[in-house]
Amino acid sequence: MAPLHRVYFLGNVIEEPEVWSAPNGTAVARCGLAVPTRLRQGAPWHEDVCCIEVLAFGRQADTVKAAFRPGCTVLIEGRVQWWRAAQGGRSRHTQAVIAERSQCLASPREDPLAAAGGGGPLRGVRLVRGPSAAAALPV
Repeated sequence: MAPLHRVYFLGNVIEEPEVWSAPNGTAVARCGLAVPTRLRQGAPWHEDVCCIEVLAFGRQADTVKAAFRPGCTVLIEGRVQWWRAAQGGRSRHTQAVIAERSQCLASPREDPLAAAGGGGPLRGVRLVRGPSAAAALPV
């Protein structure tokens, strides 16, 4: 039976990927991805950007490390993973896309955020960085 929980994202890498080894020796890579979207608010359509966190493990982490650079257009296939972690007496929820297949499609442009919006400057877009989903991974 084929897996039913599949997501595909086509977007641009926001930052240089972070790569480290898990305690069991598995390579882990994390990077941000800007995915352009269009929203309808009333009659007109508005351009928007969805920023997601991508985690890759093993061979996929090696691919991310070797090929992903800020501004690269990439295609990610994977699944969404949610974690609940207790931190400082508080419970927090975080999510990330676990990349199972990834491919770099185009080389970076000068400004990765401009590349995410299709070439023009993004106005009113603010990247907010919360706690890393990798920090909530079980050790």
